[in-house]
Amino acid sequence: MTTKSLYNIDLCKGTGMFQETLLLLEKYSPENSKEYFIKEVYDSNILVKSSAKRIKDIIHNVFYKRYVIQDKYLPVYLLQLHRYNVGLDQLIQIMLIYIARSNRIFFDFVTHVYWLKSRENTLVTSNDAKLFIIDAIKDGRIALPWTDGTKKRVASYIIATLMDIKFLDKKYKCIPVFLSDKTANYLSHELHFKGYSDEAIANAEEWKIFGYNRYDVTRHFERLAAQGHFIFQNAGDLIKITWNYKNMKELIDAIGQ
Repeated sequence: MTTKSLYNIDLCKGTGMFQETLLLLEKYSPENSKEYFIKEVYDSNILVKSSAKRIKDIIHNVFYKRYVIQDKYLPVYLLQLHRYNVGLDQLIQIMLIYIARSNRIFFDFVTHVYWLKSRENTLVTSNDAKLFIIDAIKDGRIALPWTDGTKKRVASYIIATLMDIKFLDKKYKCIPVFLSDKTANYLSHELHFKGYSDEAIANAEEWKIFGYNRYDVTRHFERLAAQGHFIFQNAGDLIKITWNYKNMKELIDAIGQ
């Protein structure tokens, strides 16, 4: 992920949208254009009662930005996981990786505010998100100052997304989060297939979404190795992984078993 980028309001186009995403996965094909996809979704009425404008907004600003721009075959992999009956909670964790990557403001709030509050066992509210946005305006992460209305709206969507991904309950209390083996296996291999070195995978910032530091990552690698997904060697400051799966299809098949 890019370590520094300007924040935007894309999260306001859709929070988690997991049920809608599962419906869209069924209609998506990497061989078809975005325009064809939009028309097919509209004609099929799978997003019941959504206007043509809303469907276009969801597909362009949510579905494509999260799941297609990085890799047009990603929705195919996610659909296969769904068809393998991988649990919804685990699918949500995997989708969260892409939500956070495509919405830097949400990624930074989770890693810099949510986990601090979670460890302190304190509430996470829209006011925390609003203060975070004000700080971002001051230090230039938001190019032009947002109106009070926009600040309030984005803050509310940050909190709503935390509830969607089951990091917060309706009373703004932090819910214990446990990174599943399937998600950890998926993320480590996805980074590997992107060309990351073993060291870079262990240090990747995506792990922070789940409250992990490097020690937590290596401990989880040991568990995945014990399950036979790869061979893991840890010499303290240096790690080495011998990978068993050659591509995402083999990984998805292994996760789905």
